[in-house]
Amino acid sequence: MEATHTGSTIGRAAPEITCLIPTHNRPDFLRRMLQFYSQFPTGFSFLVVDSGKPELAAEHRAVVDSWKSKLEIEYRYFDTNFVDKCARGLELVTTPYVVLCAHDDLLFPEAVWKCVHFLEQEPSYTSAIGRTAEMHPNRPRWACRVLRGYSIEDDSPIERCRQMSRIWFNNFYAVYRTANLLDMFLVTAASTDYAFDFNLHEMMLSQLSALRGRIKVLPFMYQLQTRHGANTSATSRKGVRPQAEWQYLRFRDCLVDQFIHAGIDQLQAEQFIDQAYGYYRAETWETRNPPKSATRLFHRCLHLLHGVVEKGIGLWKPGFNRHRRFLRSSDLVGCQPIWDAAEKIIIDYPHGIPANRPQLQKVA
Repeated sequence: MEATHTGSTIGRAAPEITCLIPTHNRPDFLRRMLQFYSQFPTGFSFLVVDSGKPELAAEHRAVVDSWKSKLEIEYRYFDTNFVDKCARGLELVTTPYVVLCAHDDLLFPEAVWKCVHFLEQEPSYTSAIGRTAEMHPNRPRWACRVLRGYSIEDDSPIERCRQMSRIWFNNFYAVYRTANLLDMFLVTAASTDYAFDFNLHEMMLSQLSALRGRIKVLPFMYQLQTRHGANTSATSRKGVRPQAEWQYLRFRDCLVDQFIHAGIDQLQAEQFIDQAYGYYRAETWETRNPPKSATRLFHRCLHLLHGVVEKGIGLWKPGFNRHRRFLRSSDLVGCQPIWDAAEKIIIDYPHGIPANRPQLQKVA
């Protein structure tokens, strides 16, 4: 089916979802990703939004152009940060649903469509996602782990936000209604400073997703992520207190305003945000190890206990991240061919496909 282009918009007449791919100085990963998608009918179009160096941006554009005969794909360049880049890309999407996919991750198209169909039937849910597995190509035996996502389905918006703060997981790579995700990114862009610290924008996006509706994690494999030095962040924000305080207050004021629009009392909203995210105001804090309140420690114990009694969890090791578990054969039911193709291309090209590699043949 031919692509439909109207002015500066990107979309397609029949499909209902667009895959938005933010990229930055990683043409080899983009080349690997598009090679993977060429092997399977996706049923949706792609929009690559780039913000890299001019010379690498030219290579990104060339990669996209080389796949236009097999994929419905467009390229746009925005010289800005990640949040603004995604917002500007979302403004170009005309399909009612959208999904973000990082250039080094691989979404499973059939799973994406299952999420779309779920949202079509469930208007009270703001997002839907399946199981996410991550692969560490540099670790022995190509070990894979499945990230533990948690459906958040309480009727109360403030309770959903509390649950998200307790069991936080990155949720902006789920399937969303386009208008909703665009507004979330616009709010986040106006209330956080990406140049100062990238953590506040992730906090804002996760809270907005929970505030605006229920969150569903469906029981099937959805994507395979690659963990490597360029995307594994153990970064700590080390800043002077006045700047950290100002950034936090800006974040809190915006989120309080969003809570008020959702019918939540201002004092209740402020108390919740300070309790859940107030540690950000400290002069120095570790991104991966914020101070834990007694409530957070209690909930962590509950999750650890659940992991002990859950069937098949005997492989857990002391100290292993409670938000990850080992891959099971049951995770791959119904998706074995696409999983095998994703695993193979990551194993064969852990750092992406270099430019001097000829276009690969279809392997699945």
